[in-house]
Amino acid sequence: MRPQRIRPLVAAAAVLTMLCAAKADAPFPSRPITLVVPFAAGGPNDVMSRIVSEHMSRQFGQPIIVENVAGAGGTTGSTRVAKSAPDGYTLVSGHVGTHAASVALYPNLRYDPLVDFTPIGLVAETPILVVARQDLGADSMASFIAIAKARGPDLTLAHAGIGSISHISCLLFTDVVGFKPVGVPYRGSALAMTDLIAGRSDFSCALLGDVLPFLADNHLRFLAVSAPGRVPQLPDTPTATEAGLARFVASSWFAFYLPKGVPDAIRDRFTDALRAALDDDGVRGRLEKAGLILPPPDQRGPAPLRQRMTEEIARWQDIVKTAQIRLDQ
Repeated sequence: MRPQRIRPLVAAAAVLTMLCAAKADAPFPSRPITLVVPFAAGGPNDVMSRIVSEHMSRQFGQPIIVENVAGAGGTTGSTRVAKSAPDGYTLVSGHVGTHAASVALYPNLRYDPLVDFTPIGLVAETPILVVARQDLGADSMASFIAIAKARGPDLTLAHAGIGSISHISCLLFTDVVGFKPVGVPYRGSALAMTDLIAGRSDFSCALLGDVLPFLADNHLRFLAVSAPGRVPQLPDTPTATEAGLARFVASSWFAFYLPKGVPDAIRDRFTDALRAALDDDGVRGRLEKAGLILPPPDQRGPAPLRQRMTEEIARWQDIVKTAQIRLDQ
């Protein structure tokens, strides 16, 4: 090859190397970030994710675009993030269903929650309420249990889809009480609540945030809440323990995850941004208004989240095994 032809090639290679180096050294983030919410828009996970990511985007100086990728109890969107590039530009808003109960529910689950993700931290959690339609005739948990024992197979359970929080928490509830209703899956909690209020189903295990819009309508019976103490929004509703169901311990916790392999420095940027968002009075107020409880400072960050996942995976294995449920992803 002639020398005059070699020189332009060398120069071009040098420019390409400089461009690649400049790209590698660019401060993170240098472009918009995608936050996958693996459920339909308008649900508790979606609402929480938008509130928190709005604050985090201001810290990053880049927009965080929320993308709803629903399906298979949240595992469709979670799988997408697990398989995405570990560059920090894609994360998922998971919860107890996608990153704990899914291990037992889906024998062919296409990811391992403890292996295929980089935990960022817990965002919030909310207790589960057992609610019944107004005219079912159950004005207390005791009277509901009597109805369940007599009519169990005829009762209809409205839930937000197979593998959803309302579904798996009611697996635990019905196992504790000792009856098997007919499950009626809906495309989201809002539709499940609408039909429950209309009397087209009998009861549900709902997130606190799902029922807050209906507190003043007198269309539902609030039978018990799975929380350590009574919640301020429903001071007259007993805890599960007060109602005689000490084994009914369930809550929906939400957390942010990056795919595995993301550099620690980028993971730490997200963890710090999440901490700052949860410390913001405006964010806290909006989350609490939505029925969410923020984790205390010592329960934030990757390590407490990984510990919580490990414990919950083992716990839900037993619950799902007892219920004899297996799903296809």
